[in-house]
Amino acid sequence: MSIERRQERDAKVGRILLWEGRVSRSRLIAEYGLSPIRASEWLRDFRESYPEWVAWDSKLKADLATSRAYSDAERAAKASRPNAISAMLVPYAPDAPGRPLSISWDFVYTSPRTFSRINLAMADRLRVKFLYCSMNNPEPHERTIEPHSLLRAGRRWHVRGYCLQRQAFRDFVLGRMSKVQLLSEPSEADIATDNAWSTVLQVRLVAHPKLSTAQQLVVRNEYFNGASARIESCRAALLNYMVQELMAATDVDRQIPPDYQLAVENTEECRQWLFMT
Repeated sequence: MSIERRQERDAKVGRILLWEGRVSRSRLIAEYGLSPIRASEWLRDFRESYPEWVAWDSKLKADLATSRAYSDAERAAKASRPNAISAMLVPYAPDAPGRPLSISWDFVYTSPRTFSRINLAMADRLRVKFLYCSMNNPEPHERTIEPHSLLRAGRRWHVRGYCLQRQAFRDFVLGRMSKVQLLSEPSEADIATDNAWSTVLQVRLVAHPKLSTAQQLVVRNEYFNGASARIESCRAALLNYMVQELMAATDVDRQIPPDYQLAVENTEECRQWLFMT
């Protein structure tokens, strides 16, 4: 096998290991359609390439990512030139040959160590503790949460979960977390009790009413296939992310064109979920 081919295979295994916190034969079979023998070969070769990156868990029948794996990955992320680990640092997604070019300017670094701790906490129903900084409280402070959902909204990854300090469900930006620890205490939060997550809104989007008639038609053709409006389902907890991503006005007298070309028409129905703290 060529060096390039071996590195490509290792990168696929490494991405799952780093971002999910563990990798197993069954995981490779499910993701890549490998035979059990082939999946075992991939794992064997990866262990040979990165022996200090994995620790076998006989109960889970999986290789767990070690601290060395993340320290090596973090050094690679800071390196100025590509190396064999670089491909593993791309958040894991199945390869898609022929995928159209997508251009983005992603200024927010997401740590695979942080991502994987959250992923494991959700998979194993455990609590997670970390230091957090926010715009309202910029000094590092401790939070313990019981996470239930991991999502990317706009440029950033967020985790939704029950915060033991606030005694309420909250969103947290992964890029603002540090010193993340997976705890042994079980998570007891019931996702069904997260009202903002369970509530699904029907958001009616229209061309901004302060655009000219001709301009509104341009927007309608671009976004609504010529229709007068578009209705999108959105969890109440994610409404602000949706509005920000679309640059949709919620106050058409203050948020005006050309900065805003779209508007939320049914703001009264959505108002209680806008700008939740």
